[in-house]
Amino acid sequence: MKSRLFLGLSLAIASIACGRRDAEAKRELPKVRMSVSHLLTWGPIMIANAEGFFRDEGVEVEYVNALDSHEDLVALITGDLDVMSGPMHGAFLSAIAQGAKIKIVAGQGYLARDGCTFFGVVRRGDLAPDSSVRRLRASRDGLTRFITERMLERAGVDIKRIEVMKVPDAVTLRSLESGSIDAVASGEPTLTRLKAAGPLWLAAEKAVPDFQWGTIAFGERLLYKDRDTGTRFLRAYSRGVAQYLQGKTDRNVAIVAKETGDTPDLIRKACWLPFRSDLRVNWQSVDEFQAWAKKKGLLQRLLSRDQAMDTTFLSTNFPHSTAPTQ
Repeated sequence: MKSRLFLGLSLAIASIACGRRDAEAKRELPKVRMSVSHLLTWGPIMIANAEGFFRDEGVEVEYVNALDSHEDLVALITGDLDVMSGPMHGAFLSAIAQGAKIKIVAGQGYLARDGCTFFGVVRRGDLAPDSSVRRLRASRDGLTRFITERMLERAGVDIKRIEVMKVPDAVTLRSLESGSIDAVASGEPTLTRLKAAGPLWLAAEKAVPDFQWGTIAFGERLLYKDRDTGTRFLRAYSRGVAQYLQGKTDRNVAIVAKETGDTPDLIRKACWLPFRSDLRVNWQSVDEFQAWAKKKGLLQRLLSRDQAMDTTFLSTNFPHSTAPTQ
């Protein structure tokens, strides 16, 4: 009798536990809409999503394919996006200056001074070392334009003497091989592909060592209305960064290759942008970019760190991130 009673209680407890797990699984998690480009820079986010870290932390991430940076910015300001990630641009900082309720909350990757080359300029293979570059494929504004100018300055080249062209990624390699352009400024993994057509000429980490390449920004909802969800998002992202920093493991390569659509071989050959494990932002980089953007007329006034960033997410919720931003 006692054994049957014990068995019955055990089955009842197990049934209740299963019911709770089923209810938890069916519970609708708060959704976070974020823009994402399927490039190596988003590796930690890809890993966090693939490994279920976001759901583990109690959020559901909805990818919105990144379009034009200005369109993403408008979506972040209006609340159509909750999270925007990637390289900085002047319009983002200008929006904050004009009162937009958006801020940087964490860092993405950075150009380690002693690291591999994630962003650089490749020259045509048949171009003599002493020949001038006349036609360069590069961005005309934003962070990559700033870095390209710094690389050229370091090499003693005035970008005003170069025709800067906008060439689609799909035909960049062919354009370089055909000679219709002399050089290409690009990031990984495109940079690795381009090396088949010519040598690496300029390396970003030499011109702007330890520069902050990308940032994570929140919109009004996560900054003010639902900070708990913002914290959960960053906790999952932090776990993705930790796994990413394990390097080119079979699992990480498989996830990134699937998300980017590139071959595992290319992903292994490419330079993986380093990330700071504490997610902090090198504020000096933001200041340098702001000064350049203001000089170019892309920014009307400079912002302080407190104006552009909300550091409380990291300092309050991530004890390992208590070190001040630089």
